[in-house]
Amino acid sequence: MITDDEIRRQLRLGEDSRWEFKQIEFRGNKPFSPKREDLADEIGAFANAEGGILLCGVTDGGDIQGMSREQLKKLDRLLAEVCSDTIKPPLCPAIYHREIDDKAFIVVEIPRGEALHTRDGQAFRRVGGRKSKLTEDEKLRLANNRAQHRYRWFDKQTVPGTGFETLDRQLWEPLLSATGAADPERGLLNLRLLALDQFGIVRATNAGILLCTQTPQDWLPRAMIIATHYRGSDRASGQLDAREITGPLAQQISEAVQFVIRNMRVSARKTPARENLAQYSKDAVFEAVVNAVAHRDYAMSSRNIRLSMFKDRLEIESPGTLPNGMTIEGMESS
Repeated sequence: MITDDEIRRQLRLGEDSRWEFKQIEFRGNKPFSPKREDLADEIGAFANAEGGILLCGVTDGGDIQGMSREQLKKLDRLLAEVCSDTIKPPLCPAIYHREIDDKAFIVVEIPRGEALHTRDGQAFRRVGGRKSKLTEDEKLRLANNRAQHRYRWFDKQTVPGTGFETLDRQLWEPLLSATGAADPERGLLNLRLLALDQFGIVRATNAGILLCTQTPQDWLPRAMIIATHYRGSDRASGQLDAREITGPLAQQISEAVQFVIRNMRVSARKTPARENLAQYSKDAVFEAVVNAVAHRDYAMSSRNIRLSMFKDRLEIESPGTLPNGMTIEGMESS
């Protein structure tokens, strides 16, 4: 917890990239300024940066206003509602009631967010002593960066009830160097496909499950690709082919690409010899599927990767990391 001396020092120094002072106006005991939208934007701006401290009940000049116990209670409730209802996804900062020189105020410790935090579709980030509104491109980059960070953390988590024997030798053996092959368990620990849990027991990590088991869906049920070929340009046009693609990630990638190759149109032209023109580039499809699988947020357990083939385009939706999906336009038939 932040000490009184740290707070006193910052009151003298003023606001910066980690500290914001917010004067609160009350009508009786009920806070009415700043509005909950303004509080949401300030808190979200810290979460979208590296976190920070919001001092509520402090003027821009660093003077503590002082609040009654009932005012503290009402403001505490408002801050909790802002963080849970107004900011999306919700935040859970630490909210403390503090007193310095017999003047009460509230300290809100805001952690660095694990996602892009918005309010009514708008997002801000703390830059120096102010908040800066993010453009759509900046929002997309931040969402992707946070999701990748979250995936890297999830990727290293151990899976209860697993061990070295859970991983399939045929899948992990090609990943090890000659040194690693001499002591496979140590080699897989170095690759973070295995890790020690909190009791010091060797367990498979989520990465190990995804890459080195034949049925990762036994542990991560949504770690699959739902591939669908539609008759027309939307989902209401009817399905021509559909497949639930499971197995280790390398197999999923290969089978997803084959699904597209099997269902895409191939036309021909003479130049002067006959030349076949595929609707989609195999390399482009492979790159798109790899990107979707590699960057998917596997911590999101309620959604699958969706590969949708329409008459005029191919769409790939990857949970958590590609907010607007990925689209590959098909070549026109001649």
